[in-house]
Amino acid sequence: MRADTQYFESLTAPRKLERRTLVFRDKLTNEQPKKTAPALVFRQSTHPLPYFAHHQLDPQYFPLDIGQPCGGPIVDNRGATADNQAWDDEDSDAAADLESEAEDDLNAEGSHGKPKRRRKFDSAKMANAGDIKKMKIQGGRPAVAKKVTADLDSDDEMIVRMKEARFLEKDIAQALIDQGRTAYNPKTIGTRWRRIKAALQKRQDDLLDADLTDWHEGDDDVLLQAVIKTEKEVKRLKDDIESKKWRMPVVNFSQNACRDRYEALQHGCAKPTPESIENPNPEILERIRSRKEKERKIREGNQIAELEQKNVEANGWTSRMRTYF
Repeated sequence: MRADTQYFESLTAPRKLERRTLVFRDKLTNEQPKKTAPALVFRQSTHPLPYFAHHQLDPQYFPLDIGQPCGGPIVDNRGATADNQAWDDEDSDAAADLESEAEDDLNAEGSHGKPKRRRKFDSAKMANAGDIKKMKIQGGRPAVAKKVTADLDSDDEMIVRMKEARFLEKDIAQALIDQGRTAYNPKTIGTRWRRIKAALQKRQDDLLDADLTDWHEGDDDVLLQAVIKTEKEVKRLKDDIESKKWRMPVVNFSQNACRDRYEALQHGCAKPTPESIENPNPEILERIRSRKEKERKIREGNQIAELEQKNVEANGWTSRMRTYF
């Protein structure tokens, strides 16, 4: 209890003030008011503190380990950090495993300590990583630039046979990989097939011109059947285009009405317009008046739209030219 009383008395006791003479530009002035410094400041440090963060500390005054980290990563019994352990268990995916295997092996060989364990390849991760871009294709030879000619190699012959048998492009690519051939991307199979077909057709045309080959028996029947099938397809396309032609006019009539009116005009049996009748009855006059009224409203609407567009353009121009003071 006595110690607490002494501590309280020391805090409430009057402090002794030390008077110092202030110097202005190395000159003493009697006109300046004398200021007193607090008693807690006993002396000024002889080692200047850095003002900016990038300034270096004085190594003779400050300890050398003042800027060193006070801790390190958590290491388990096997020598792997906690972050790496979490990566191995849950956060790794197929792409990261494939890209980091080579780096792990290189680090393990170069280090003198305990070699790191090699990650096991998980096929389930590879199956679930379909959304990862630029995945490595498993199996087959890498696809390289290869000129397309009529002299086919074994890979191109397989593509031609399977395309003629109407296999899908992804099935063709998988068949090439399964047999250890070139691992083409399924998207490039169709392009290569079209280029191969064009090269084969050009070779055949050259042979026909040089009388080195000819049409054989049975080829004419295949040609006639192909022409008949093509004519049916062309007729279907023409009908689609013909029906589209009557849907294109921007009028208030249907496509059937437009077609019937056009055919009647071509044959000269079209019904006369109400305006061409010499002595129209009141019903026809009402139709003519209603039509003119609709046309007038349409013209007024177009004029209003044009004026609004001009106003918008004018307002935009004046706002860009406006000067603010």
